[in-house]
Amino acid sequence: SVQDQSNNLIKAAMGLHSLVSTNFKKTAANFHYEFNIRHISNVFQGLLVSSPDQFTSSDKFVLLWLHESERVYGDRLVNAEDLAKYNALAQSQ
Repeated sequence: SVQDQSNNLIKAAMGLHSLVSTNFKKTAANFHYEFNIRHISNVFQGLLVSSPDQFTSSDKFVLLWLHESERVYGDRLVNAEDLAKYNALAQSQ
């Protein structure tokens, strides 16, 4: 169930945030690559507005987490190379 996987999901979300913060540093060309606590809070906000009756399995909730994470982190990335790197990081979680 989703509740049984909640601790794993929180750990994965924290791990992904840490990886994104470490791998995508702010530069002159990518001055908006600054990831902080507000970004992870936006991921959880997206999860919290979902309706529990839509999730019959924990796998579906994990897919929502991946979607929300890409919406928050992936949408800030500027090129296909960075997005591919992000996707690899997300899948490793």
